[in-house]
Amino acid sequence: MTSTAWALPIPHERVQEFRDLMADLNEDLSGLAERAQAVGYHRERMWLQPDQDGDAALIVYLEFDEGVDLATFSERLLAYESEFTRWWTPRFESFGLPRSFGEPLLSWDAERTSSGARTGGRS
Repeated sequence: MTSTAWALPIPHERVQEFRDLMADLNEDLSGLAERAQAVGYHRERMWLQPDQDGDAALIVYLEFDEGVDLATFSERLLAYESEFTRWWTPRFESFGLPRSFGEPLLSWDAERTSSGARTGGRS
C-alpha cells in the first residue's frame, strides 16, 4: 500500500473558517468520493491539531489504490476537474498547499507485530 501525509499550518484567525469549510464538505461527500476514485485513492483522513497560540495544523493522510504512486496521483489530481473541484479547490487552496508531501519515517502495523515480526527494542 502506498500512502502519503502532509501538514498545513492554519492561522488562528482562519481556524473557524476552515472548520466551517469542512462542515460544508461533510454535508455531501459524493464529489470527494468521485474525485478519489478518478485520481486513484481510497482513504482520506484529516485532523486539525490546535496549538497553544490558537493556530492549528491540518494533517492530511491519503492511501492510494494499487498501482498508484505519488507522481501518478499528483498528475491525476491536478488534471481532474468536476463541479466538486470547482467548488472545493479554490476554497482549500486559500489555506495554502503543501510544498511537498510527507517524508515517511515510520511504518508500524499491529498485524506485523502479532504475526511474529521483530518488534525491536532500545538498548
